[in-house]
Amino acid sequence: MNAVTTSLFIFMCAFGGALLGTLLHRVLPEHHVSPESKDVIRISMGLVASTLALLLGLLVYSAKSFYDTQTSEVTQLAANVLLLDRVLARYGPESADARAELRNAVNHQIDLLWPEQGSRRANLHPVAPTGEAIMDSIQNLSPKDDRQRTLQSQALNLGLQTGQTRVLMYTQRSVPVPRLLLVILIFWLSITPSWSACLSRLRLPVARSS
Repeated sequence: MNAVTTSLFIFMCAFGGALLGTLLHRVLPEHHVSPESKDVIRISMGLVASTLALLLGLLVYSAKSFYDTQTSEVTQLAANVLLLDRVLARYGPESADARAELRNAVNHQIDLLWPEQGSRRANLHPVAPTGEAIMDSIQNLSPKDDRQRTLQSQALNLGLQTGQTRVLMYTQRSVPVPRLLLVILIFWLSITPSWSACLSRLRLPVARSS
């Protein structure tokens, strides 16, 4: 179930609860209404609304943390790719094949993450053949001096860091919202309007001061 379907389902549940509350409000007789019962219901619904606001705030905070984490990982991934390209460029013309593999891999990942066709979902598999091809190209380099050996080692480390970041993005690809919490939230949003309308018609005993 994607985000749009979930949002529509929650809206339908809340709207259905509002309609049910309206029907119950019309069915109950007028003589069951009293100022005391309205005060009690106002306090009760204030408590329920505060609880719902707290849960919604926690969900918003969870989504914000997920967005910030993904943004940081994408930025780190882009920085590693740029640095890897510069290290390979400093290695020399022997790294031309590795740099070509890197450009192809970047173009492929951009197409997977941000497809031109909006109907196609983003995809980020943790193990990509293009990434393995880049690592093979770097390992196949034959350094001639200490400088090239150092640059080759740095390129391999950057390649491993890039792969690690991709795996983290794949494992954190969804907002960690417990399903039970979401079900409880939908249930409360559905019954709150009908419960409020129904109880507002009942005469509740309230202790009067002498």
